[in-house]
Amino acid sequence: MTPLVVRAEPQAASLSQALLAAGHQPVTSPLLSFEAGAEFDRLPALLDGLSARDYVIAVSVQAVHFADNALKQQGHGWPKANYIAVGDATGKAFAEVGVPGAAVPDDPRSEGIISLPALQQLAGRRVVILRGNGGRHLIAPTLMQRGALVDYCEVYRRCYHKDSSGALVKSWQSQDVDSIIITSGGLLHHIVQLAANSAKDWLLSRLLIVPSIRVAIEARELGFTQVINAEGASNQALIAALDERKRNDRQD
Repeated sequence: MTPLVVRAEPQAASLSQALLAAGHQPVTSPLLSFEAGAEFDRLPALLDGLSARDYVIAVSVQAVHFADNALKQQGHGWPKANYIAVGDATGKAFAEVGVPGAAVPDDPRSEGIISLPALQQLAGRRVVILRGNGGRHLIAPTLMQRGALVDYCEVYRRCYHKDSSGALVKSWQSQDVDSIIITSGGLLHHIVQLAANSAKDWLLSRLLIVPSIRVAIEARELGFTQVINAEGASNQALIAALDERKRNDRQD
């Protein structure tokens, strides 16, 4: 198959290489990059004073990496606190920066975070949520209702690439893209916005591989007719979903 890979680098290159090894012909066109967020410099002071009773929650791999850079730039380390990661990849990112043993819920959505047993009784405890610009609005209000003192910290910002001429979509069409791998709701909405009216029908008819039921629902609401939930954003999960569709097509 000829899947379109639009996630940010270096994940885009890694996924494309894995797709090639699996016998696909990917078209790599990253639509997203990241930069330091509005509260990047504020993080060390925000984490100062956290105790072993308090919590740090990271909502993505990028949140961990940018937070670690912010701490290192000001000569700080990670405090002795309880760490929670949204998903296995974010948990691994914590381990890579010297914070092993971060709790990872079975459900990578916000609902999975707030259902963790450790976060049910939080009276007087501080919680710092590391995130990008926007998103994950459910976590803070819920934890505050349970008595936590919650701070968001925007350590990174998503930068979606523009294409006012429509050249990107035309290039995807010319390369016979038959499927698209989407790893977030933000990327899903952005790629729909990029498609000109004349190319929207083409876009919506592509096979779409998504990482979660939430993004799958959003995709169907936007008009995509072929959506497969890979149940994860790892290379292995995404390629397994694409390969399953490829096998089914051969059998038909």
